Amino acid sequence: MRLRLPLRMVAMVCAGLVTMSLAACTRNAADAKPTISAGVPPAVTVAAADFPSFWVAERVGGDAIDLRLTDAADLAASEADLIAYVPGIDPAVDAAVADLPDERVVDVVGDVSLLASVRNPQVKDPYAWFDPVNVATMAQTLGRAMGQASATQFEALQYYGLRALSVQSDALAVDQRLQDQFNPCQIATLVVEAPVLTYLAKAYAFDQVPLIAWEPGQETVEAIYYTLDAAPAVRDAAAAAGVRALPVDTLTEGAPQDDLLQGVLDIADEIAAAQDCPLLTPSATDRPG
Repeated sequence: MRLRLPLRMVAMVCAGLVTMSLAACTRNAADAKPTISAGVPPAVTVAAADFPSFWVAERVGGDAIDLRLTDAADLAASEADLIAYVPGIDPAVDAAVADLPDERVVDVVGDVSLLASVRNPQVKDPYAWFDPVNVATMAQTLGRAMGQASATQFEALQYYGLRALSVQSDALAVDQRLQDQFNPCQIATLVVEAPVLTYLAKAYAFDQVPLIAWEPGQETVEAIYYTLDAAPAVRDAAAAAGVRALPVDTLTEGAPQDDLLQGVLDIADEIAAAQDCPLLTPSATDRPG
């Protein structure tokens, strides 16, 4: 069980405010939805190479962003002010970004304390958004970069800073909901085809074991989780072990209308249902966004 202390949440919110805006911070900052009142600066152009970067940039950018979801082939020719991406998702994107000027590139998870990959401890796990607190940090990172790239830097830092704070508020609300959902449960070990749930498991105190290292009968499991491109092999393994096979969306791809935080909630609900945890149905005002 992980308990996030209120002071930790307030400290994160205050850090974003001190860095990017001039608003005040109180003990209730993590619970209150900030009011976005800064003037709208000229738009910064951003090319996002993956859906998490796109979603965070759109939420932080508001009316002051010209945003495109761009694939690796088009990154080199992009004239965007900033290229936003998460390293380690797509090798082709990593290679394309390596040839771009550093001042145009934003590593969206650059300020997140990344965890080592279960597959290779020498490599960092890129799927940081499965811990909603990391989404708050990602918003800070992009807000600061967009403000610094603006022609009206002072006004832009205020505007993007306040919008990043709004994302932080939503992310911390999702974190609280997941604590409420998972803390009362005894989550059985998750057997995963690909260890994409590392951050979710660490944040809410359960274990994941790669399918390749799992032996049927070794311990009780409720399901085997797989990424979509590995479905046949995992289904065969699940059938042989007499357990369910459940798909997991890594959320690296998505349509512009999709919601990253809602995607995390949906996956958490699927895990909770498989583990017989209570399902919490948030009201419309509790949903992210």
